[in-house]
Amino acid sequence: MSKVSTAFGELISEFLQRNSLTFRAAGLASSISAAYWKDMSDGRVPSEDVIAQISSGFDDLDANDLRIAAGYAPRIETMDTIKAVEFALRGHDSIPDEGKRQILDFVRDMEKRYEGQAGK
Repeated sequence: MSKVSTAFGELISEFLQRNSLTFRAAGLASSISAAYWKDMSDGRVPSEDVIAQISSGFDDLDANDLRIAAGYAPRIETMDTIKAVEFALRGHDSIPDEGKRQILDFVRDMEKRYEGQAGK
């Protein structure tokens, strides 16, 4: 039996609706069958390779958002910095919400301060 994730299905369904795509149109654009798009919108979790394929084919499908919703670990090296820190803070119940917010605010400030200076 295939793994099922409600969160993954919701991401796929919202993506299709937001872009006014039918299963067939998504299939033609991605080389993944319309039936498989239907299964994914119902929550069927595809392989990591399929997630990479669909996220590379559509700009507004984030591979890590899909990976997390599907139950796979995100690829931290490709993750947005803020999302990576948020992910790292999950489960750290010893840090209060206010502390987590302060950490995220600090990271945002550092991103702004050093924007365009990578590798210097």
